[in-house]
Amino acid sequence: MKLIFSKSYAVTLLLLLLNSLVLIWAFAYPPNPNRIIETWFIAILLHRYWPRCWRFIMWMSAVLILLYHPTAAHYGRPSFGIVASLLSTTASEASEYITTLSWQTYLSSILLALIPLLILRWCKTRPAPHWRARWALMLIVIVSVMSVQTARKGYTVGGFALRAQPFELLADAYLQPRAYFAELKKLKEDLNKPDQWTITHTQQPFKNYVLIIGESARADYLHLYGFKYPNTPFLNSHANVIMDNMLSAGPNTPISLLYGLTLSHGQPFAIQNNIISLAKKAGMQTVWLSNQGALGQYDTSISTIAHHADQSIFLKKTGYDFGEKSHDDQLIEPLKKVLATPIPATQSRLIVVHIMGSHPNPCDRLAQPPHHYIENSNSNCYIDSIKQTDALLAQIHTVLQNTQQPYSMFYFSDHGLSHDKNTYEKNSLVRASSILRHNDHYLQNYHIPLVVINSNQTTQTRIKSRRSGLELIDGIAFWLGISSPQLPYSQSFFGSDDSQSLNVLDMNQHLQPANQLQDDPLPIELRP
Repeated sequence: MKLIFSKSYAVTLLLLLLNSLVLIWAFAYPPNPNRIIETWFIAILLHRYWPRCWRFIMWMSAVLILLYHPTAAHYGRPSFGIVASLLSTTASEASEYITTLSWQTYLSSILLALIPLLILRWCKTRPAPHWRARWALMLIVIVSVMSVQTARKGYTVGGFALRAQPFELLADAYLQPRAYFAELKKLKEDLNKPDQWTITHTQQPFKNYVLIIGESARADYLHLYGFKYPNTPFLNSHANVIMDNMLSAGPNTPISLLYGLTLSHGQPFAIQNNIISLAKKAGMQTVWLSNQGALGQYDTSISTIAHHADQSIFLKKTGYDFGEKSHDDQLIEPLKKVLATPIPATQSRLIVVHIMGSHPNPCDRLAQPPHHYIENSNSNCYIDSIKQTDALLAQIHTVLQNTQQPYSMFYFSDHGLSHDKNTYEKNSLVRASSILRHNDHYLQNYHIPLVVINSNQTTQTRIKSRRSGLELIDGIAFWLGISSPQLPYSQSFFGSDDSQSLNVLDMNQHLQPANQLQDDPLPIELRP
């Protein structure tokens, strides 16, 4: 029998499409074509072949909208961060959250929940026409191919390949808590592993050592490194040691810091052998202050190092990109409190300050609109995010000065960024929306600033040697006055000779020669 599209069934199909869009929007999932088509086709199949199941799902969808849309409207689709917040929220905090939601949010939840029920009522007296099996098979094949493609492209790491609502929501409601508990278990296991450091000598002339880990700042966007606009006035005047050709260990935060702050030198590492456990073994008091995430797909591995410290403070209790925005200067008050805490006269202190810096999207890092440098809002924000980091370094410097104790600051960025080649330098309209993003093909994804500021030094030295971030822990150990036979590059880190093996890691954590990386120069408008 042929498929006959009556006017009423054509309206039903449009209503099912409308319901698909409503569910995707109500649950705050991205409305990409795959998700819309899969949700729509699954609804058509269920409505035709399993009407009772379809009716149940429509009722369930209405209930899910009422329950979840208020959260989705503020925090988005079900995520690791939402689960972590939910499981760490007290009854009073939950009550406070409910009362802070606006009446418009509750009203929109009710109105959205009514849509599947109204569609259900329309379809009650208008059954679907009979189909030949080939029509159903065609829809099933299309949905299957889309799901397979989604899985193959890696969009579902820890997620669900079928992007049909409300099934995707229910899958995330199961998978995200499971991921949370897995990360929590991994964190606890890593914290219980003993380190394997051997220390032969320590000599620390400074009382307070502050290690500032920047974020996503490529060196050529800093005025200190020749950038056109004066966005580093503090570093220009106060930097004592400047590494001109420092390369990060990797192209993103987890790879760069895991291999740069642990004993690895490009080989497999044991996370317990990290810079914090090294400093503690040398008798230093250790503190970690962070504006990055404490727990999440991209955060737990780094926070494991942080939790080795005697004290760790996170402004974000879950992932770096979840919840209310926090700015890097909010770390100043915790820093003041740490420095006001007395320690034994014979002991030194290492304080790690992990900031958000220029992390994409850089406009989210700014407390105010950026200055207008060029016709590109993303670049304008990026330039000013570096200026904001420079101002933060000036604040940290002032706080350290006020202690009237000898101090040293060590600032570096975890990695750089490159211009999006799909949009940049085609025409003025596209160029205006171009962005800086993570990549592992270009030198500028790895070329980072590294600066040391000492309280007992007024001169400025620029080191031209090319240094791999796979030796970063050696350089930090040398800065801290810690000697270990496990760190053979400590004495040469600030020397004039290049790294013997100038390699970096790609996105797959494979070594690649730095001299084979492509060049991603500054846009013409930003060159000196």
